[in-house]
Amino acid sequence: GCMLNGKLYPFGHIERTEDCLQCYCSKGVMDCCSLFQPPVGYDKENCKVVFNKKRCNYDVVQKDDPSKECIFYSLV
Repeated sequence: GCMLNGKLYPFGHIERTEDCLQCYCSKGVMDCCSLFQPPVGYDKENCKVVFNKKRCNYDVVQKDDPSKECIFYSLV
C-alpha cells in the first residue's frame, strides 16, 4: 500500500482520503488530486469561505452570521 499523512491506503484507486483527495496508489508512487475547488465571484466584503471537510467542499457564508449562506457564481 501507500502511506499518506500517516495513514496506509491499499494499492489501486482511492475514491476519497481523509484529506479530501482522490488518489491512485501503485508500488512506490501515490498520485493524488483534490476533490474540491475554491469558490469565486462572491461578496468578499460581507462573506467568507469556510472549508467543509465532511463534504469536501467550501461553504460561502455571511461574516456576520455564518449560519446564512452567500451566493457565489463559480468554482476555480
